[in-house]
Amino acid sequence: MSIIKKSRASLFWKFSVITTIVVLSFGMINIYQLWNTVYHSFEKEIDKRCKVLSSMVAEKVISPMVYDDWVNVYSILDETHRSDSGIAYIFILDPEEENIIARTSGMYIPNDLKNANSIVAGNYNIQVIETRNYKYDVIRDIAYPIMNGEIGIVRMGIVEDSIRSELREASKNLLLMIGLFLLLGLCGAFFFSYIITAPIKTLSQKAKNIDLDFIEREVVNIHPPRFKRIFNFFIADEMDVLISAFNLMMARLRANLKELKSTRDSFVQTEKLASIGTLTSGIGHEINNPLSGIKNGVNRILKNPGNTEQNLKYLGLISEATVKIENVVQQLLNFSRKQDIVFEVVNPAEVLETSISLAGYKLKKHRVEVVHSLCCVQYIKASVNHLGQVFLNLLLNSIDSIEEKRKIIPDYEGVIRVTIECKEGKSFISFIDNGIGIKPENISKIYDPFYTSKDVGKGTGLGLYVSFDIIKEHGGKLSCSSNYGKGAEFFIELPLEATIIPEQSN
Repeated sequence: MSIIKKSRASLFWKFSVITTIVVLSFGMINIYQLWNTVYHSFEKEIDKRCKVLSSMVAEKVISPMVYDDWVNVYSILDETHRSDSGIAYIFILDPEEENIIARTSGMYIPNDLKNANSIVAGNYNIQVIETRNYKYDVIRDIAYPIMNGEIGIVRMGIVEDSIRSELREASKNLLLMIGLFLLLGLCGAFFFSYIITAPIKTLSQKAKNIDLDFIEREVVNIHPPRFKRIFNFFIADEMDVLISAFNLMMARLRANLKELKSTRDSFVQTEKLASIGTLTSGIGHEINNPLSGIKNGVNRILKNPGNTEQNLKYLGLISEATVKIENVVQQLLNFSRKQDIVFEVVNPAEVLETSISLAGYKLKKHRVEVVHSLCCVQYIKASVNHLGQVFLNLLLNSIDSIEEKRKIIPDYEGVIRVTIECKEGKSFISFIDNGIGIKPENISKIYDPFYTSKDVGKGTGLGLYVSFDIIKEHGGKLSCSSNYGKGAEFFIELPLEATIIPEQSN
């Protein structure tokens, strides 16, 4: 039933549309090829005509121009113009092609028309000109040199309007012919589509009315429709095979329906347990980060229990971390729905300071220095807990990367540079470490769930996956670049709310 409901077009119309497209495609191809053939033939004939006429004029005016017989020159131009109604104009330019030294009588030549064409490397040149302020719309202009251009250039324009009109008329007739074939093709498409799809439509209508509850009680068989007999023979074809297979499928469906209903509840429960497993793995990683912060805070308090100010500070951080764990546990209890992130206007530098404080013990233990700078005091809309979780995760990943580098260089000085910048209405936060980095073939895998390059027991492979999802929910982007062996760079891009430029930004 669900498959039938998803249908958006009947098979009849699919056959019809496909046949129509085929007919139309062949028609367009024929039009294109025929038009190219006619058009190129037209171009060649017109070019040949232009060359012949202009060369004749160029040869005739050589002698009169040499002897300054301009009356004869004008006479030759006028006579040639009158001999062919397709000639729009004839004029002669000086060798520099700047001034008109002769033209057909009573003919006005605009400057833009005069400068529209010129000879190329001493040879003739033909240009098709579409005029605006002239009595002809389209003119094929030829520039032909007289004595290799030493005494002048003949410019002749041939009117193409009438010829192009005939060409357009021929194209219209061609389109009408193609349209007639298309109409016949459509009629044939509808006819053959009906012959092919009518039995299938009958089968579809009967199958659509089948009730699954009814299948449990009785065996359902669909009988083939009664076709018209052609030459007194009943035609057996693939349709009969389809109906037979459909009836066999219905018998199997009846046998499987009872089993399906009995196992439906267990399928739902299995899917729910799988979801719980996925959430538990992800949330376990989310709990590890605040627990690490709590551990760091407790260690600092135990190290100097008499420092009340410090103790209060770390107790506050521990309190915040427990709130994070409480939120994570709440997410686990409500695994079926995603907990909303509460957005508020925050200063990312303050969130970063909190994350650095939570990771302070581990940073000190592994001799890693954090250098952070900001270009301005900025505010973004974010969830403090979730954004701090991302910062802390990136810091911890950098520490692990530096530790991997120390396996090669034991006395290596680890540095994590954190930069907060604002430009183009966005906040850019970068974490750059000088650890071992990420191999090029693994860059595309780091955001996949459960992917990790760490040793067994040191990572769940969900840190960057969770971080990527948090930044995405904040309307931002998390990206990475790395030069393996030299370190990695993680870039966070978030929408910016407001900025305040400080006097000294560091």
